[in-house]
Amino acid sequence: MIHRSHPRVWAGFGWGLLATAGLLASARPALAQIRGPEHRVPPAALAHPALRGTGASVPGAATPSVPVASPSIGAASPSATTSVPVDEGPKFYCADIQVRGNQSVTEETILLTLPIHAGMEVSRAQVMESLQRIYGLGYFRDVKAATEPVMGGERLIFNVVENPVLRAVSISGVAVFPRDKVEKPFDAMKGRIINLKDIQTAIKDLEKQYADKGYVLARVVDLQVQPDGLLEIKIAEGVIHAIKIAGNDETQDYVIRREITLKPGQLYNLKTMQDDLRRVYNLNFFEDIGIKYEPAAQDPSQVDVIVSVKEKQTGTFQLSAGWSNQDGPLGIMSLRKDNLFGRGQTVGVDLTVSRNAAAELNYFNPWIDQQHTSLGVGGYYRQYYNYFANFLEHHGGGVVSLGRPLFGQDPVTAQWRGAARLRVERIDLLGSDGVNYTRPLDTVTATPLPQGQPVPAGERGYDFFTAAGYTVTFDSRDYLLNPSTGWFNTYSIEQYVPGLGNVSLSRLQLDINRFFPLWFGHTLALDWKLGTLLTPFGGNVPPYERFYSTGAYLIRGWSENPSPPEVANARALGIPYDGSSFTLGSIEYRFPIVSILSGVVFGDSGIFWDQSAGNFAWSRDRSGYGVGIRVNTPLGPLRLDYGLHTWGQAGQIHFSIGQKF
Repeated sequence: MIHRSHPRVWAGFGWGLLATAGLLASARPALAQIRGPEHRVPPAALAHPALRGTGASVPGAATPSVPVASPSIGAASPSATTSVPVDEGPKFYCADIQVRGNQSVTEETILLTLPIHAGMEVSRAQVMESLQRIYGLGYFRDVKAATEPVMGGERLIFNVVENPVLRAVSISGVAVFPRDKVEKPFDAMKGRIINLKDIQTAIKDLEKQYADKGYVLARVVDLQVQPDGLLEIKIAEGVIHAIKIAGNDETQDYVIRREITLKPGQLYNLKTMQDDLRRVYNLNFFEDIGIKYEPAAQDPSQVDVIVSVKEKQTGTFQLSAGWSNQDGPLGIMSLRKDNLFGRGQTVGVDLTVSRNAAAELNYFNPWIDQQHTSLGVGGYYRQYYNYFANFLEHHGGGVVSLGRPLFGQDPVTAQWRGAARLRVERIDLLGSDGVNYTRPLDTVTATPLPQGQPVPAGERGYDFFTAAGYTVTFDSRDYLLNPSTGWFNTYSIEQYVPGLGNVSLSRLQLDINRFFPLWFGHTLALDWKLGTLLTPFGGNVPPYERFYSTGAYLIRGWSENPSPPEVANARALGIPYDGSSFTLGSIEYRFPIVSILSGVVFGDSGIFWDQSAGNFAWSRDRSGYGVGIRVNTPLGPLRLDYGLHTWGQAGQIHFSIGQKF
């Protein structure tokens, strides 16, 4: 037997909870040394940015310490204080194992966790592993190992220093939650010896409370245990030091900033930032948006938020020729600038030359003051062949509108908006002389359609009116060009002002849209429209103001340009293409195909009737169904639909720009 006068000691697990934050800080690099990777945020990801790594890999607004999400307590990272050699080294025969220094934790609890037992050959590596396992129980602030000679070999001794009994918990830096709610996870530990594993679980529970509220940058920045059993925890909840804009060469900073509700000095909230970035993307000035975080140089406990954008082309000039269902051969010249001088304003000039010609000039400013008041001004001339009534319409006029949030809502996040509009217009109707449409018609008295009588000598052959209207809008869509969730509802009334024209009319319309996200980018879209024209001050409904089954009111599968015999036959069958009132419902199942290409399965059904005649009947229903494709472009989806109204008969092709609703 070999006798030794001094025991052999394995130290290196005397980490302890101590009176410092070193227990936590050892597990992670200091925040000042971390730089979160920039996260590009394409449109589809804005709905779920939490899935794109804004957690542990992104630094929070905290001092150099470990985040709430993953505090390193106990033996989770033994390499932080000691290293276990690869070479196990010489072994010794362990004749006995003793635990010394334990008062509350039983020796059996400690021995059961060891990978060794008395009577076996033990290496240094196994001793170090034993130290690690004992410390991993969470009850000890210091663990050491030593040996002493005994008959037959060596006695392995584990000297432990227990943590104090938890007497009270003090948590500072909390503003989001009531203090009693934050301290509640630690209540069950009071009166018992402090267990580091239990503290880790409680801190994770605390992290979940913050994460559920969107405060993903909250950190535990200091944790101390006083000798009398007081546990002191300091939290940094993620204060924003600055919000910086990068990548905008054209767009003015304020155009982006005014869409962001988070401000310096506030706590960073992921859910709020999601909504802010979605609004920035809906400006339609950017093809990509990224966000990253950095600790503030002046105060590492705070965070700088960097919003980086990649601008897309917002000015377009189009000169083209083509063909459409409605117009036949056509030529188009369009000049449009959607981000005028980088100030978020829009100006456009459009000229269309075809059977249905048009010239338009429009200007729109979404923010003319801090209350998000919008201003729109436009002038237009349109020549439109009315297939349903067999005459040519000439419209010339102008419109001005002012809109702003309703019900005292925040100007930035408001979903309810109201807009007042004033429209002045002159209308000429021309009937056919058998060759060309050059014969003026009396527009106001040309009911029922078509009357086709010439204007008496000395009387004018045009109408003039001034109309004032008001529209209330509720919009909770995620993306404006191609929504996948939310509502988009409009309620509008327009009154033709008596005495400021020769037309007396009231228009009431309702349009309700609902979008349901399904799975993997699939969307169910529903639309219901209702409208009516009234003459409360007497007179007739002019033919050009009636609702026709075309454009937004189109029932796909039916012709957009029916011949006069088709129109007459439809009226004879009781399913006319027009009316002074209508109701129309549509359903679409939208699904992605590849890249910018998506598909749709649709169904439309509607009824047109004359309110004054009281001839509403379900038998007047006109329905269609079919399939289509969408090509997503910066200007919106290009829409191509093929619809049927009767199985076995030839269908109709419908082409346009933008979703039907």
